Amino acid sequence: MPDDDRTTGRQPQPGEHASDAGRRRPYPAAYPRGGYGYRTTGRRGAAVPPELLEARPRQFNEFLLPAAVILAGVLIVVAFGLVISRAVRDDDTSAIPPVQPPALGDVPLNPPDQFPIPLPSASGSPSAPPSATASATPSRTTSKPPPRRTQPPQFAGSVTVARTGIPGQVDLSGEGSRDWVHWGQQSTFSLERKDGVFAILEGAPTAPRFRHGFSPQRFAWRGGSPVASSDGTPTGIRTCGDGNGFTLSAPASTSARTLKLYVGALGGRGKLTAKLSTGGPTATGSFENRGNNLATVAFVVTYRAPRNGKINLSWVTDDSFSSDCGGVALEAATLR
Repeated sequence: MPDDDRTTGRQPQPGEHASDAGRRRPYPAAYPRGGYGYRTTGRRGAAVPPELLEARPRQFNEFLLPAAVILAGVLIVVAFGLVISRAVRDDDTSAIPPVQPPALGDVPLNPPDQFPIPLPSASGSPSAPPSATASATPSRTTSKPPPRRTQPPQFAGSVTVARTGIPGQVDLSGEGSRDWVHWGQQSTFSLERKDGVFAILEGAPTAPRFRHGFSPQRFAWRGGSPVASSDGTPTGIRTCGDGNGFTLSAPASTSARTLKLYVGALGGRGKLTAKLSTGGPTATGSFENRGNNLATVAFVVTYRAPRNGKINLSWVTDDSFSSDCGGVALEAATLR
């Protein structure tokens, strides 16, 4: 700190003790200061320009420029908001098509499917008392819906097979009102039948085939072809071995029909299978003879089809008990 009259080294003043000469004298309690914080009195007062020490009022231009800048910013923001709002409103209006009023000729003044609604008369009728109105109004009853009718299952056809004995004399023409056939009267592959009718048909032979003449019954007919008549013949055909047999077919319709098949077995067991060509159930029957002589039986096949078709039959050797041509035989058939 620079030396002055308040610091050590100062010459003692008259009447002042020498020990007090080195002590620092305190500053005055306060020095008067100017308007800008500068001291204006004292030994160390700074030289300040007089124009700074004089208090002066601020000019109007100092407030005008900031206010103008703020106002310009506000106007820019408002203008930008108006532009954005108008653009959004124009987009919404263009997205929704304007509603076109209907043409005058498109809307009839009185559509034909509408009837005029009568309006009540101006003079109202006197209302009935509450008791009469209540009695006239029927009470609501909850009615159950009618039971739903279920369709019956579609008829698939029916086939039954029954086994029966054979009388000693069989009249084929009297029994077969629709058709009749006989096998083996002339030869192994001969077929005698009702003249001009071909309802009962035999399938193609696929097994060994033999003519026999030892049936215990006699088969007679009239009006046949190629043999016109017979008073009674014991002839027929037969086959040997497991799985070998004969196949036949006859017409089927929605009316019930009966086909009677005259067959036999010799040293074997035969199986009859009957099935409609239209589908449906299958019926079977069997006949067995372990002896060495031909035994005969008749199968009565009753059938009805859901529509026109055929009844298919197979009579085959299910089991052969003899090594000497054990198998089944076929004599005649009738259809009514």
